[in-house]
Amino acid sequence: MGPIMRSITSRKPIFADPWPFLRGWCRSPVAVGWPLASSWWSAQLIAAAALRAARSTSGPVVELGAGTGPVTEALLQLGCPLDQLVVVERDAEMCGFLETRFPGLRVLQGDALRLRETLARGGVTSTCVTVCGLPMRVVPPEAAERCYGDAFTLMPADGAVIQYTYGLRSPLAPAALAALDLRASFVGREWRNLPPMGVWRYHKRAP
Repeated sequence: MGPIMRSITSRKPIFADPWPFLRGWCRSPVAVGWPLASSWWSAQLIAAAALRAARSTSGPVVELGAGTGPVTEALLQLGCPLDQLVVVERDAEMCGFLETRFPGLRVLQGDALRLRETLARGGVTSTCVTVCGLPMRVVPPEAAERCYGDAFTLMPADGAVIQYTYGLRSPLAPAALAALDLRASFVGREWRNLPPMGVWRYHKRAP
């Protein structure tokens, strides 16, 4: 895709309405993971990491667990074309919110933990990078491994998953990393988030 990443130094934070996300958390606390959406600063860090990973590959960027769209907005601000972005969200109200907030955005309602099936229903057969906002620390290990396995099956060999987490360690268990032959790289931590958020990059080990 090779999107052009524009400078963000002159941009000001935009704080979105928190209520749709909070209602989504009330409906399914485990699936959402935390009652507050990602901060503007966290969204910028996540989006920048995703677009760096997408520069050398082709296909759409896929965002899992988009919520009300702070990371979606950051991806678009930093140069990801609208027609090269696909978001997957389980909650029907938040899907409608995303479609209204970002006219023309491809929004797929479905289970991101069954990623290949959900994307196939939307006609998506290949991707370049996956941004994952799912609370993998509380997801059953076999479901997390299946989700990541699906993501890497759809991406080229140099594709990556950008995962964000509130924990201090990599949210993907060492056993899953070994089973999927992945390496974990720490991107950075954003302290202007409640709670502070860490961002990780997962990619295939070099042959």
